[in-house]
Amino acid sequence: METAQEVLIQEWTEAISARLVAQWEGWKNQDPAPNNVIVADDFNSFSPDGSRHTGRPTAQQMSEQPITAYKLPQLRVVPVGADAALVTYFADVKTPGDIAEFQMAVGEFWVKRNGQWLIHGFSGTLMK
Repeated sequence: METAQEVLIQEWTEAISARLVAQWEGWKNQDPAPNNVIVADDFNSFSPDGSRHTGRPTAQQMSEQPITAYKLPQLRVVPVGADAALVTYFADVKTPGDIAEFQMAVGEFWVKRNGQWLIHGFSGTLMK
């Protein structure tokens, strides 16, 4: 028999996973629209190069970091509050012309606002 906690984690994982994939698809397609509904206004991120960014990613930032394919294995959602979750996964990413293929370990902080899950924080570390 599933516990209430297991059901909660399953529901949150499904909801967050769908929004996470939509955000990555937007990036792959150079479409900033998903960022506007999935990334929080007060978003903070630390890129693999160590730079810090605040606010939603812009179309220019997306064009500077194009991707052609991605996989998001080992997604894990851990509740850390009534409407907050720590989300971890790997991101296997390809760039245009298959110039580079790399893997990042990703940690994100998600919050639920007005019934919708939003990415509030991101940190990615390149794997060797």
